[in-house]
Amino acid sequence: MRVAALGGLAAVLVACQRAEAPPPAAPKRPTACERAADSMVGAMLARLPASDEPTEQADALRRLIRVRCEQDGWSAEATRCLIAMQKLDDAAPCAKLLTDDQQAALVRDQEGRAGASAGARAGARPTSEPVSRPPGSAAPSGAGPAAGSGAPGKR
Repeated sequence: MRVAALGGLAAVLVACQRAEAPPPAAPKRPTACERAADSMVGAMLARLPASDEPTEQADALRRLIRVRCEQDGWSAEATRCLIAMQKLDDAAPCAKLLTDDQQAALVRDQEGRAGASAGARAGARPTSEPVSRPPGSAAPSGAGPAAGSGAPGKR
């Protein structure tokens, strides 16, 4: 009887003992799409005077680029190229790595965002510029009024 009582007490003590906390999770590293978006927006902001840095607009554009990258499945080669961008002129070689459909989706969403923010700021001077299209490149097929409006395109 005494052995059974001690066994029951041991079971209760084990059940009440706290398990060690799991080790803290490693900090989440930015994805390739997040890094590409940061690089693209950073290159655009580098062209603006420091006092004109549009934080909210830059964050919205950064999110837009990241979402397009993730949803459209930009290639690892394209994201590596965009991550390496230092200035907008560096976008030209990266443009060839996006398909026409990926290009058109980015331009369409960017123009939609620009149109929505322009309506909200009626008459305000735009503080960010569209994603660069390489000099001499045409708009992706089916892009319509997007010609020359922005993002790097595959040719």
